[in-house]
Amino acid sequence: MNDLHRLDGFHDLTLPEWGPYSKKYFGISHLADRENGMRFDFTVAPAIYRRQLGVPDALRPSGYLPWDVSADLEDYSCRQQLESKDRIYADVRFARITDRVRLVECRCVNNSELAAAFGVHLLSSLEAPPEKRVVPVLPEGVVWLDSLDHAGLLRAKMRPQDNLVYDGLRRGELRISGTVRGGCIEWGEEAGDRLRFRLPSPVAGPTVAALRCRVPAGKTAELLINGVAAAIAGTGEWELVTAGLPAVEAGELELVSTGGAAWRIDGIAVGARAAESAFVPAEMSVTPEIAPGPVPNSRILSYQSVAPVYGILWSFDSDFVRHYRARSMNEVLLYNDEVHQPFFGGSALREGEEEWVDAVMQPLVAPPGQSVTVYAVVCSGSRGEVETALREAAENKPRFPEMAEESRRRSFRAESTEAGAPYRFSRERLAAVTLTNVVFPTWFKGQNVRHHAPGRRWNCLYTWDSGFIGLGLLELGTRLAVENLNAYLTGPEDDECAFIHHGSPVPVQFYLFAELMNRTGDRELAKYFYPKLRHYYRFMAGRAPSSTMRGSGRNTLIRSWDYFYNSGGWDDYPPQLYIHAHKLHDAAPAVGSSHVIRAAKILRGTAAELGIEDDIGMYNADIAMLEGLLQKESWDEAAGVFSYVRHDAGDRPCGILRHESGANFNLGLDGAAPLLAGICTPEQKEALWRRLESPDHCWTPCGISTVDRSAPYYRQDGYWNGSIWMPHQWFFWKAALDDGRADFAWRIARTALTVYERETAESRGCYEHFTIAAGRGGGWHHFSALSCPVLAWFGAYFVPGRLTGGLEAAIREFSAGENEWRASLEIGGYPGEGNATFLAVTGPGEWRARYGNREYPVRGRVPGTVEFDLPRGSSGALVLRQA
Repeated sequence: MNDLHRLDGFHDLTLPEWGPYSKKYFGISHLADRENGMRFDFTVAPAIYRRQLGVPDALRPSGYLPWDVSADLEDYSCRQQLESKDRIYADVRFARITDRVRLVECRCVNNSELAAAFGVHLLSSLEAPPEKRVVPVLPEGVVWLDSLDHAGLLRAKMRPQDNLVYDGLRRGELRISGTVRGGCIEWGEEAGDRLRFRLPSPVAGPTVAALRCRVPAGKTAELLINGVAAAIAGTGEWELVTAGLPAVEAGELELVSTGGAAWRIDGIAVGARAAESAFVPAEMSVTPEIAPGPVPNSRILSYQSVAPVYGILWSFDSDFVRHYRARSMNEVLLYNDEVHQPFFGGSALREGEEEWVDAVMQPLVAPPGQSVTVYAVVCSGSRGEVETALREAAENKPRFPEMAEESRRRSFRAESTEAGAPYRFSRERLAAVTLTNVVFPTWFKGQNVRHHAPGRRWNCLYTWDSGFIGLGLLELGTRLAVENLNAYLTGPEDDECAFIHHGSPVPVQFYLFAELMNRTGDRELAKYFYPKLRHYYRFMAGRAPSSTMRGSGRNTLIRSWDYFYNSGGWDDYPPQLYIHAHKLHDAAPAVGSSHVIRAAKILRGTAAELGIEDDIGMYNADIAMLEGLLQKESWDEAAGVFSYVRHDAGDRPCGILRHESGANFNLGLDGAAPLLAGICTPEQKEALWRRLESPDHCWTPCGISTVDRSAPYYRQDGYWNGSIWMPHQWFFWKAALDDGRADFAWRIARTALTVYERETAESRGCYEHFTIAAGRGGGWHHFSALSCPVLAWFGAYFVPGRLTGGLEAAIREFSAGENEWRASLEIGGYPGEGNATFLAVTGPGEWRARYGNREYPVRGRVPGTVEFDLPRGSSGALVLRQA
């Protein structure tokens, strides 16, 4: 990739201005105002005429599923069920005409024995973020320094989160209404806390600083602004506190708190008349001005709060258009009969903050076994551009079916060998869900951006979920995966966010980077991301100033309790629940150290590849210390697992955590996590793999149980405890390849693919997890994230031209020809440790493998896919040739 530096300071996605970005409904949205987070939503709600509406509510199961999609999100569709699975439904397609214009096709299908009548509702609304903003009205010569642009916040007492601010915010940032940019800085509770601002230019003479701030009612607070005292008796409201300052020749302001109360600071107005500054509510109205369009069956919508004008045209002759205002859009659409009846008039404006325009096409009749199709066009621009677009759309109506068909041909299709055919349906559905789970606005690093969310139920950041989203996106396009990785990384100069953190600090971004390197071999990609990943790593390894990951002495196993309650993503993992309930936060699990060791190995290999020799000692030291602690303090020989390790008041290991029954409290996937680090002895490997593979312990008909089913704390009704989740299946699948356990690796992948295909075909859902009790999907129904390993397994076993190894495999200089494949390999471990398995989707025929100066046996796994084992602790050239 030759444009990586475009990603500097960039956390958005290079996607169209129109896309599936709504947090409310599945449809198509336009970025109406990026800076202020305003979004225009256009939603298609098919209906059985004068019965229920099929509202594609993104926040509950509502009968729709993203169906097919192009990888660039220019074209996509969803299927809305109106009666049980595919009996009566509508396929809704959004197709690109130009950057500003989208075609909408709604094909209503009747597979019942009787005629069906449909209605199609076209819903238009402007959506504002929850934070209500204000606008500074500044006298002449006054400048505004927003608190979110501060030049540094230093606390008198460092907090663990100072180098890892949650959600990619500034240190001290709160998202709150009544502020200029939807947020402020909370600061100053401790005496000596400092907050710095930089002026656009020095001030030569005396001036005034007016601090817009809020202090809790009943509190009195004082601070110094460049040494000048300013005080406030708090009222709980936003107020201006002024201070006369001498010349600010250095161009910087420093606030120093005297302590006693927390200040919320919106910013500082600076200038001779700063005290006259006023703040008025920002224009964020969502009320549309509705005007007739330039052609029949069209409307133009404009809003005072955003610059773009929007146009809508529909193909079915109808004047049923109504403007609604209500407290709840859903309640009106689902429970109010007036949505079906045109005679109620052109508006229904009640109390409430939600407003929308509904243009209705009805009745649309489809005989049994047939369908009826209608079209719409939605566009944005200036009024003149919108009027032109609507006229052109009216002229192009005869071409709408052809344009929709062209859009269908641009959709992503699952390329695979014939052996992958049984899994294609769920693969395409999960690809569609993964690509379309994008929301706007998501605020972090001072920007409103588009972001791949696990699902619209969680329209926010998630660190480990997003890493797996990236692994899924890698199956759909390299650029998508690169941007996903970049969104969660920061530069070494960022002392507030070592990486973008939300949720469980499982560092999946390192695994995504390794997979990207194995897939591309791109040295420039390694050079670009290495400094960012090193920055991330130093925090995870307890080397950053505020990091407590390795305890007060920076010499313990990894424990992340200061940053999140969840060590491995498994919310109700039994020992994790226990230590929180009993406040035993000295206990360290095995999983955190295992992931940090693996991250160190990944970066050690990258540093060697790039010639950055000075860093290798750091990685070796961390690996040695953590490996030594796991072996000495965590391994329980009698139980055959690694343990949660307790620590005394001096942070010294003092034993393992046991259940009240006396059983080791870590009989589950955390107890086997050091397999991922590659630091187990042969005896430990055998014991752990035996446990994972055994139906008496962790293996189930749906995959590997999070908790050993023989453990006294296993239960059937938990969220993770009693369920199968895909992410840890992926980790152990990769580790099984490292250890040459090809049959078990295939058992993991095949079971997951089979379970997922069966559920998706039956329920039309893409679920979070599978219950061991029933083998059925559960949780959120449009979930990508932690289910994305399904895409990776499909690719590894069925996508032609794919070469896959384990966590220890580095694949470079790869080329796949029709009759010959070549690659340069480095396989971690040590000579004599055993063999690692590689998969190659070669297509039909017999193949031979040569590695170094030896021939190695090649065996078939499924038609079109071969496997071969190569020695650990080796490097060399691989040549695969068709026999």
